[in-house]
Formats: sequence, C-alpha cells, structure tokens
Amino acid sequence: MNASDHQPLIDELDTLLAQIATLLQRFEATGCNATLKADYIALHELQARALKQRQEHVHAMGDERSQGVLATIEGLH
Repeated sequence: MNASDHQPLIDELDTLLAQIATLLQRFEATGCNATLKADYIALHELQARALKQRQEHVHAMGDERSQGVLATIEGLH
C-alpha cells in the first residue's frame, strides 16, 4: 500500500470514530451505559480497535514518506 491507499482508510476510520464518540455520549446522557453495560463496553472496545488501526495506517504512511526522503537523499550522494 502507498500513502494514497492509506488516506481513504484513515478518513473512514475518522468517520467511524466520530460516530462511536457520538454514540458513547448518547449512552452516557441517557444512562444506557449502566443498563446496557456490555454494549457500552463493546463500544469502547470497538473504539480502541479503530484507534489502533488508524494509528497503524498513519505510521505506515510516515514510514513510506521517510523511505522516499531517504531514497532522495541517497540519490544526491
């Protein structure tokens, strides 16, 4: 995958994370975090997985950019 492949995935994960945050807020505002505790915990777990995946894609983009810069620098010598 190259940087242009990672960005759409990062964007989708950002959208998902925003939706999860909104849902968690609604759970808390309505007290469902107590009555539907398993679902509330599952949402937090989903949020953690999405954050981890987003971080992996951002890191991969950074690695690709770093490798490109290194290749350019090596080409100058």
